[in-house]
Amino acid sequence: MGICTLIVNPSSGGEMASSYLELMETQLRNMFEEVPVKETGKQGDAMKFAYEAAKNGHEAVFCMGGDGTVNETINGLAAAGTDVSFGFVPLGTVNDLARALGIPLDPGQAIEMFETAVLLDLDIGKVNDRYFVSNVAAGAIPEAVEEVSVEQKTKLGPLAYFIEGGKALANQPMHRFRITVDEETFTQESPLLLIALTNSIASFERFMPQAEVDDGKMRMVVFKEFSLLDSLKILPQLIMGELKNSDTVIYRTFKHATVAIADGDKLITNVDGDEGPAFPLEIAILPSFIKVYGPARS
Repeated sequence: MGICTLIVNPSSGGEMASSYLELMETQLRNMFEEVPVKETGKQGDAMKFAYEAAKNGHEAVFCMGGDGTVNETINGLAAAGTDVSFGFVPLGTVNDLARALGIPLDPGQAIEMFETAVLLDLDIGKVNDRYFVSNVAAGAIPEAVEEVSVEQKTKLGPLAYFIEGGKALANQPMHRFRITVDEETFTQESPLLLIALTNSIASFERFMPQAEVDDGKMRMVVFKEFSLLDSLKILPQLIMGELKNSDTVIYRTFKHATVAIADGDKLITNVDGDEGPAFPLEIAILPSFIKVYGPARS
């Protein structure tokens, strides 16, 4: 049955982890001989614990936490470069990967799911020296996300990101991006660039309805310069999952891309909800890179 490491972020989800830890340990002990538990205390701990577990030959690594903990754990496993299965219990505000995989957002139900879970192929992305499982963004919304307080997240949940993002887009700071997508190069002024691996961004599960977790592709959306009226028009397209048909965006499906800022502006990037690397960006997909525990697909 082997050994699995359980990484726990005690501060995720309003400190919910402690309420579910015993249940999770019991479940994992039904699946593995040994279940050492590692509790994070600072940024980077989950990555370190996952890397060490992989290098020590553990069969699987599980984590309990939000999108940041999931991202760190994946980064540790990817850096180790070994064949280790991955599982997680979503405890965060957004939980994009859980939504994309169909994992229950209720922690207790997610833990119960492991009784019948199967191992699914999962694509991950790489941006410069970082790995990601959901999205990369640059422009108005990532800058706004940095302004979202813990209190806003707790009170409003994912809505906090949309409120701050809406405020930022209303100001429309423009940046001139030079983009190469596979073999195509173009330049576009834009307030916001998004790259998605899955269908869910900021908990909005229909943002990329055609995206699958193992289709070997990424999607890029570059918002063109648009007026307030255009912004109102784009909202129903977002809700219906028809963004790629909009005349206010450039949409591409790709496997490799580079993105630079043509005017040399300094710009924040956001990777899976946390601040990402500086420009220029080199982005590539790593298809079916890891096996993840999830519900059997119908």
